[in-house]
Amino acid sequence: MRLRGLHGVAVVGLLVVALAAGCTDDKPASGTMQVTGDHDASGGVDSGGQDARVEDVVEDVAGDVAEDAVGDATVGDAAVADADASQDTGYDVLTRGDTGDVGEEVGPTIAEQCFGDINTESTRGPQYDTFEPTVGTHCAGTNQQDIRGVGKVVFFGDSVTQGTPNDLHPLCVDHDHFYRNLLAEWLATRFGLDRGSDLDWGAWKSYSCLYDGVPGRVESGDFKNCSKWGARTDDFLGDVSCGGRGADEARCCAECCHGGVCQPDGRCVRAAGTAANDDFCGADKQIFQCLPEGASEAPTLFIFTMGGNDIAAITQDGAVFTSDTPEGAAEINAGYPSMWALATSTVDYLEEAVRFLKDPARFPNGSWVVFANPFEFTDGTGDVSACSPTSINIPGIGPLDISALGLNIAEIGGFGAWERPEVQEEIVIWITEQYLRIAVELEADMVWMLEHFCGHGYVAAGAHPDTTNRCFRADDPSLWFDISCIHPNDLGHEAIFRLFQDVIRE
Repeated sequence: MRLRGLHGVAVVGLLVVALAAGCTDDKPASGTMQVTGDHDASGGVDSGGQDARVEDVVEDVAGDVAEDAVGDATVGDAAVADADASQDTGYDVLTRGDTGDVGEEVGPTIAEQCFGDINTESTRGPQYDTFEPTVGTHCAGTNQQDIRGVGKVVFFGDSVTQGTPNDLHPLCVDHDHFYRNLLAEWLATRFGLDRGSDLDWGAWKSYSCLYDGVPGRVESGDFKNCSKWGARTDDFLGDVSCGGRGADEARCCAECCHGGVCQPDGRCVRAAGTAANDDFCGADKQIFQCLPEGASEAPTLFIFTMGGNDIAAITQDGAVFTSDTPEGAAEINAGYPSMWALATSTVDYLEEAVRFLKDPARFPNGSWVVFANPFEFTDGTGDVSACSPTSINIPGIGPLDISALGLNIAEIGGFGAWERPEVQEEIVIWITEQYLRIAVELEADMVWMLEHFCGHGYVAAGAHPDTTNRCFRADDPSLWFDISCIHPNDLGHEAIFRLFQDVIRE
């Protein structure tokens, strides 16, 4: 069973192996996102300070815009240039050089530079340096694009981007805390964008009041949103079925399929293709819902979170295989080839989506893509049982103690252990690395959401925080996940906003 209904990032503990690359340092480099201030020191879900903190963030957005000194000339390009002129454009990751001499002096790795507090020789994790990205001085993510003169903003992705209800915010109209909306307000002022009418803008900020996970309104002014609950990377462009097309089957495989190859059944991951063959290949997923023409004359900024549901599906499907059956034993002994196939397709869907969104033929006046890697709630431990909510807020009544119920969200979600967890680790690390490879090769930017959320999950920042956890933050042990365990709370949305803001601004 695939976890479309879980609406968000993976709840799988083995996603945590990617955190071996490091959590954020408690003393980040200058410019690094710092979400401090009026946090609930207990880190509990029932945090009375969250709403007040979101009000502070809204005020901060206005302050940030003022600091950017956005003028009224050509959507503020000149003023943005002045505001950004003194900023470091990032640093090139240091390598051993063209000669590959082992004795040559090597600079710090990305893990050491940005996430050095948990990076040790014994830990495993993504080898980000392999892809030689340009990293922002803030360490919030990469800095490979010069984002200026934005004329349109489009959000894609899963429920982290769409926003979800929880016990503190049960209504569809309660959405000011969503990272998407905090970021949209800041972007609107920074680039002089049209928000649309007050009515349209309010509906755009919400999810559907039918609680079906789709946007309350897709478009308002210069902004669009096509994210939805439960989305996975195949929701960007989808699949293509070339089988049964007769004389057109070969053309379909060549023009519409990732790598120009169909599977034996005639299906394939849809390639970015060109606008000329969009009708032939098919155009009915998230990207085309927001870009029905498959192109735009406006310089467009694309933003999304996506991939957590894919990893959750892989995790759940892989746990089904056991040595008790011939089929399961064969899969396990072979190293889970069907799970590797799912991982490969997850990456292929993402790669083709970013390729589409960065195509200069489709966006002749420029496009920029900024996306995040998925986070997780166990602070690098894999202890999914840590997500056992102790209280829930009842609107109009207050917090209700549910600790006696002993709820385990992971068990409710159907997650189990793999017989060969080391393979699962390899798969998750590989996916995380491929996210960065795609960003580097296609000149997009990736936000290190996974690394920055380490220390703000249910192990290091829950009701009973483990102060020995390698990501524990004595200066800020606040919880960034809500009662669902897989979605951000107010502080989590604020953190995501700050991360994207840093990457876009530099």
